[in-house]
Amino acid sequence: MKRIITVGLLLVMPVISSAAEATTPNSPPPSSGYRPTGDGVGGCGWGALLFEGSTGVGAHVMAMSTNASLSDATFGLSSGTLGCDAHQPIRYKGGRVYISGNMTQLAEDMSQGHGEALAGLSDVLGIQAQDKAAFYTLTQQQFANIYPDAKVTSDQVMDHLVTAMQADPIMAKYAL
Repeated sequence: MKRIITVGLLLVMPVISSAAEATTPNSPPPSSGYRPTGDGVGGCGWGALLFEGSTGVGAHVMAMSTNASLSDATFGLSSGTLGCDAHQPIRYKGGRVYISGNMTQLAEDMSQGHGEALAGLSDVLGIQAQDKAAFYTLTQQQFANIYPDAKVTSDQVMDHLVTAMQADPIMAKYAL
């Protein structure tokens, strides 16, 4: 039975890989170089493609489980299909998690332009030592935009921070 499934998957893989290149109605054509990329725990592979745009723990678990059951991330990485790109740097995307756990202290540190929680965030975001002072200055200068009110959520803080970083010539390279 395992041999039949394996042979079946081998026969279907060319179809699967070509389908992964297909576009959705709102995506650019394949000739544009566009490729969907996975994010979060789901990574790349069929799980990321099937659950693209979904949020929440359940969606990520399903994407991860789909990838694990099909072992397709390995295939995708080696073939460059299924939204996988082995040339992209591996990045920990824990900025949102870090911000969520440190909202109050980060607000205080950003408003002052220094502090332990802010230094920790710079590490999580991969800010290099030579750019940390610029990061601290940016967060202090943009504090009112990053933390616009007391009801701001950690996701909003991260989104505002990324927007501020994208507009800064030094920090733009970290705002991926």
